Amino acid sequence: MKRSTQFAACLFVSLFAVIASAQVSFKPSEYTSGDAATAGVASGDFNQDGILDLVTVNTGTLSFYRGMGGGKFAAPINQTIPANLGEVFAADFNHDGKLDLAIAGNSNGTSSVAILLGNGNGTFTPGMNVVTGGVPYFIALADFNADHRPDLAASYCSGNTCATQVFLGESNGTFKLVSTLTYGGGDVVAGDFNADGRQDLAVIDYNNQVVMFLGNGDGSFQAPLLASEDDPVSLAVGDFYNDRIQSLAIMTGVPDNSGNFEYYISTARYLDGGISVMSPQLVNSSQFYHQIAAGDLNGDYKDDIVVSGGEKFGSGALVAYMLGNGDGTFQPGVSLTGYGQNEGAPFVRDMNLDARHDIGAAWSDGYMMNGGGAYYLQNVNGTAGCIPPKANALSVHICAPRNGETVGQTFTFLAAGNASNGVAKRMELWIDGKKAGQNLEDQLKVTTSLSRGKHTASFVVVDSFDQSVANSVSFTSAY
Repeated sequence: MKRSTQFAACLFVSLFAVIASAQVSFKPSEYTSGDAATAGVASGDFNQDGILDLVTVNTGTLSFYRGMGGGKFAAPINQTIPANLGEVFAADFNHDGKLDLAIAGNSNGTSSVAILLGNGNGTFTPGMNVVTGGVPYFIALADFNADHRPDLAASYCSGNTCATQVFLGESNGTFKLVSTLTYGGGDVVAGDFNADGRQDLAVIDYNNQVVMFLGNGDGSFQAPLLASEDDPVSLAVGDFYNDRIQSLAIMTGVPDNSGNFEYYISTARYLDGGISVMSPQLVNSSQFYHQIAAGDLNGDYKDDIVVSGGEKFGSGALVAYMLGNGDGTFQPGVSLTGYGQNEGAPFVRDMNLDARHDIGAAWSDGYMMNGGGAYYLQNVNGTAGCIPPKANALSVHICAPRNGETVGQTFTFLAAGNASNGVAKRMELWIDGKKAGQNLEDQLKVTTSLSRGKHTASFVVVDSFDQSVANSVSFTSAY
């Protein structure tokens, strides 16, 4: 069904509508790489001091911005890398406790994903080039074979052939091709969409389809599930239905009769053996958006959406957010201050460890190729949760209850997790060995009833590759 026929059925909202009661405020700051443009940005504790840092992939350099705490970053330290590289993700690929990088694009003139091995001080050594069947502009990291090692999925096109290849990590910085899936070319993301504990894939195919592959847990995947969409642009993974199951947000960009584009956000989930897509919400019809990201910005434990891009004719960069309602829909969007001509590769993460999620992005003066770097939007008024632990290890900080505390019959448990690459994808609460609740993010808030007597509460954090760490307290319920 074309978008023009859906106006009566859909809740359309303007990205620049303002609802004062729902706004989250951000403090912007920009950091210049010194290179001509910037394609990707990633966060992680690259120098192992417990504070999250930033790296950007630029036209011909990699910039490391040391985290100084409090939402501030040092001027970049640059090293030369091959040109024409793209988005970047962080993980420990060679199992030495230091964060490495996977960079999409055209590395050294070959179609490959460049692996840079971290030295633990913000510098990197060239590693393996993971050769793919075409230029891999989009990649995703996850554990596809249940060995808790980072694996890699790369989406590409070569001529008229588009596909997604899956490579299993060998824990020494190298990767082995195990699957070639016959859809791809666009954005690719990983998540557990059918809640079976195995990582799945979703990818945009250049035949205007969103394709979901359910994982078998060994690096192979089931037959594709297809959802036709008008010009899909970008994907994000989150708990958009507030059911503790990962789902998709899909951004589409459709040309209208005047040559402008209309942008829409839909959510989709695995349901009854297929992909169920919600009716789309209009984003805006006069701007150019490229990518979306997901995370809880206002602290209500419902995932929200961040969109980024640039205005027409080079008039300015764009960042905006839409708060999630927890039912697959979003509130009217709110625009934020942009920097440069284009914002790309957005992410949502608690960068300054104040229990609020911030926004990061790569910025470029892309139309003139005269600048780029990292852009950071510090969340200053979202509802704060539990202060997380330092970022130099997978770990848990418990805020409530305190060890030995006496609580009432009904109690709210609070904890936060962190990981060196900044990604703690799930928090769990176990009481006396029984699971009592979870959140699909790095913050946990569970309110539950308790029987009278002594109890043990265990809080578990799970990272992107299903590694987990627990921390426990003993407490007494008296009523």
